[in-house]
Amino acid sequence: INGGGIFSPCLGDSTEGLSCADNCSAENYIKAIEVEAGKTYRLRIIAGTELVGVNFAIQGHNMTVVEVEGTVVEPYEVQNLDIMPAQRYSVLVKADQEPGNYWGTTAVRYRSTAPTGYINIKYKDAPEANLNLDGDLPSHPAWDVTQPSIDLENNLFTKTPSSFDDADVLSAAPDSIRRIIVVGTQANDKVLGQLRWTANNVTMTMSNAPIIVSAYDAAAADGAALWPDTKIPGTVVVPDRPPTTWNYTEPVQDSVGTYNGDRGPSYIALTEGEVVEIVLQNARALNEVAEMHSWHLHGHSFYVVGHGFGTFDDETDPASYNLENPVRRDTASVLPLGWTAIRFKANNPGAWAFHCTQPSHAVMGMGFNFITAPDKLEPPPPAARSCLENSLVPGTKTETESENMPAEKSSALVPRFKAAAVAVTVLVGLSLLG
Repeated sequence: INGGGIFSPCLGDSTEGLSCADNCSAENYIKAIEVEAGKTYRLRIIAGTELVGVNFAIQGHNMTVVEVEGTVVEPYEVQNLDIMPAQRYSVLVKADQEPGNYWGTTAVRYRSTAPTGYINIKYKDAPEANLNLDGDLPSHPAWDVTQPSIDLENNLFTKTPSSFDDADVLSAAPDSIRRIIVVGTQANDKVLGQLRWTANNVTMTMSNAPIIVSAYDAAAADGAALWPDTKIPGTVVVPDRPPTTWNYTEPVQDSVGTYNGDRGPSYIALTEGEVVEIVLQNARALNEVAEMHSWHLHGHSFYVVGHGFGTFDDETDPASYNLENPVRRDTASVLPLGWTAIRFKANNPGAWAFHCTQPSHAVMGMGFNFITAPDKLEPPPPAARSCLENSLVPGTKTETESENMPAEKSSALVPRFKAAAVAVTVLVGLSLLG
């Protein structure tokens, strides 16, 4: 947490044959936030995690959620807080305990194992902390129990929805809403020979040129069809519904198959001003495990109008929506074997990525772009094309130049990628309220 941590065996009597540093003081490893007794503090908590969600709690202190990703919400008191990858919360914490050292900890959510995170909420003039971690540490839910996540989602309410100029999406007539159901699944890719993720059976890949440039060029080309009927060369359109449906709580059936349908820079075309509802439908991976996913939309905030478990039902499930004061945010979680419905207005012309916030899932293809009114964009600046025009990608004008470079210089310019371990980073900011 905040860059500090401690190797777990160093906290116990046995190091399991491994050595720990001589100076195992808490202050040498674990970051501290100093507080004064009787004052209230706002903690801004960010989950910079990779494949896991985390649950955050502070020894001896409750927290009151007051803000979610830029939206002030009705206060909601919690003993611990679920935070999925890329989500951000503000909580109020009152320093109402006897002066001392109180441990804030994180535990893994929706993966069976991950290290515990530690931070010290240190009262002013408290003695130096040690790694004995005195007292009972905060309690956290088991990694696979969904109820705490559900309770949180059920109690996040935008404080004043009318203060947002897009709040009219909550009262839009049903026949004016474009509902898109996105089923996120794993799939094998015959062309790439690799395991991939898909959205409605399309695997997103990255283009050499920024997709916003391609969209602008296509819309501005002579004889181009009017948007949203413009064709963007070299891209794949994601359908509004999955091409094949099944019971998403069950493994992929033989009739559906385990291969993706297409791959490429992918998008869904939106008309400026339309009301868009996305139902994010979770499904089992090919190993039959149901994972948690967290989806982030660039360029917009959206309202989380509903969530549930099982296969989303177009006819009955919308009746459970909260259309009065749902939380407005930009990153929504989809629990294992569940679905989440979000609603937003396409009021920002451009190309906006929408993707799983778990980086390995995103680079394996779990995402696409929403493209809105590229015909209304200003011409992109020259720098938007510079990477393509000056790259080492085969087929560009610089390929021959790279062949003439010394080997050590040429290799230094070629990106190299290595597999990364699971990263768990939680950032906690602090401000004094009084």
